[in-house]
Amino acid sequence: METISQNTIQYDDVMSKGKKMFQYLWTKKLLIILIAFFGGVIGVVNVWLQDPAYSAELTFTPENSSDSKIGSYAGIAAQFGIDLGIGGGGVFEGDNIIELFKSNVLIEETLESPIGITGYNSLIDYYIPLTKNKKIIKLVKDNKIDFTASTQKGFRIRDSIMQVAIKDIGKKLDVDKIDKKLTIIKVSFLFKDEIFAKKFVEALTNTAVDYYLNYKSEKARQNVAVLQHQADSVKAELFGSVTNVAELNDLNVNPTRQAARVGSQKRSIDVQVNGAIYTEILKNLELAKIALRRETPFIQIIDKPIYPLKNKKMGRLKGGILGAFIFGFLTVLFLTVKKSFITNSHQPTKGVTNA
Repeated sequence: METISQNTIQYDDVMSKGKKMFQYLWTKKLLIILIAFFGGVIGVVNVWLQDPAYSAELTFTPENSSDSKIGSYAGIAAQFGIDLGIGGGGVFEGDNIIELFKSNVLIEETLESPIGITGYNSLIDYYIPLTKNKKIIKLVKDNKIDFTASTQKGFRIRDSIMQVAIKDIGKKLDVDKIDKKLTIIKVSFLFKDEIFAKKFVEALTNTAVDYYLNYKSEKARQNVAVLQHQADSVKAELFGSVTNVAELNDLNVNPTRQAARVGSQKRSIDVQVNGAIYTEILKNLELAKIALRRETPFIQIIDKPIYPLKNKKMGRLKGGILGAFIFGFLTVLFLTVKKSFITNSHQPTKGVTNA
């Protein structure tokens, strides 16, 4: 009974303090409303002054590397000692591709790629004025920096500016799977310029494709080149042997002289041998071409960014409401803490009795 009584007293005490606090805040309602209104105005002005942010999104799915038919072709080619360049794993397997899109190498190559707009050689040339950084713009202009040139005067300044651009763009770039259970990957880029946002996402994807072709299909392309060279050499030898056989047969007009036909018979053997070799090389060449086709392309585009892009800028009404709520909440919190501190400072200390 004593515990219940103490709980009841504590509950009544809390309710009493809460009621007094509400009454105190009610007396300050005009101040709270005024500050909240001021916060709403600040929110509207802040949204109004902000640059719009456009979102360019591209979704794709990496090509499935499992192919039973290609596997059987690779097995046949292996019997002839031919490596078709088919291997499991690699940089474009699993989640590695996500990190690859965010790499400095790919972003830099993308910024150096053509933009297709008159007056600008590359994406980085279009990007520099958008930064509104007077120091960077002046450095580029004074040093006549060409970002597409591999070597030039002022390359240290060029690299420094490029690193700043890569860091800034990397913060606005997001690459991730749309669902952990799916292989579909979405590339999102948020930027204040609509044209740059769209062109950068598309160029980044194209750069990734080119990087893949130079990375993963290099062995397959080498195999095709070697086999094609061998095929051309054997073909030339074969056709030369056929011509020699015909010429020797024309010279051997006396059928009674058998020794004169030895050369023709040797050339005929060369024709048969070269013909058999040429046939096998052609088989292997076709298998290598199949492997090369398998490696290209590796990405299937699902959706591309199209104009007009989504504007991610907050609306003025939403900004005003958010600003009013934040300022109003902070005002109530400040008044509550202030009132509680004053109340506690005026309460008598326990154990002290009045004389």
